[in-house]
Amino acid sequence: MAARSTLLALLTGGVLAVLLGGCATAGSSGSSPSPTGSVQAGSLVGVWTVEGDFSTPERPYIAFVQDNTWSASDGCNRVRGTWQVASDGSLSTTSGPQTLTACDGVQLPMLLVATTSVEVTPDSLTLIGTGDAATTTVLVRSSDSTVGPQGRPIGYWAESRTPASPFLNFSTDGTYSGNDGCNNLTGTWVSKADDAVVLTGGATTLRACEGVDDWLGRAVQGRVLAGVMTLQAVDGTVLGQLTAL
Repeated sequence: MAARSTLLALLTGGVLAVLLGGCATAGSSGSSPSPTGSVQAGSLVGVWTVEGDFSTPERPYIAFVQDNTWSASDGCNRVRGTWQVASDGSLSTTSGPQTLTACDGVQLPMLLVATTSVEVTPDSLTLIGTGDAATTTVLVRSSDSTVGPQGRPIGYWAESRTPASPFLNFSTDGTYSGNDGCNNLTGTWVSKADDAVVLTGGATTLRACEGVDDWLGRAVQGRVLAGVMTLQAVDGTVLGQLTAL
């Protein structure tokens, strides 16, 4: 029940409250310059990071995709959402849930959610916030193939957007947790060269719930395509699908 309550809290906007409350500590404060020139949507597409050395599981980044979706990491937690940019640089975003692992990285997901406009050059991206989130953060375009989403399934995946829906939460440290609609699940995961995600089950609760299909607990492998994870049993049988939140 604790796992499902956590998912419900995230889906009802608890994460956004955390995001908006903590933005000022993640970037360098300063006055918000007005966007200059014209911004083309395509100029944002790609992976952006911050300069510096990090000991986090992955390098903090923001990735903008042509289908107007984005993903970002603070080095330990990942978030996904959608984005739209106007020609004057005004930026609007939506955000999904975020895991809350303590992290010494850079809170790029929080900064992006608080961003109201951007300035773009071929090699730099400036995020500009206003009001209580008045920060200016400069990112650089990354050409490092090890930085960015890389197809890793980090974050929340659920069968549907309801509190009792089966879900899995993949963390950057190679562990996962979740709930099959009745019992809590934990385990470890690894990504294979063929893009498969291999699951090794750990501890699970053993409650009996009438009318609940426990297919999620039998999954040993998943494959991700277009934001959908298809999960299979040991014999390759497709058990079900989860969607990235």
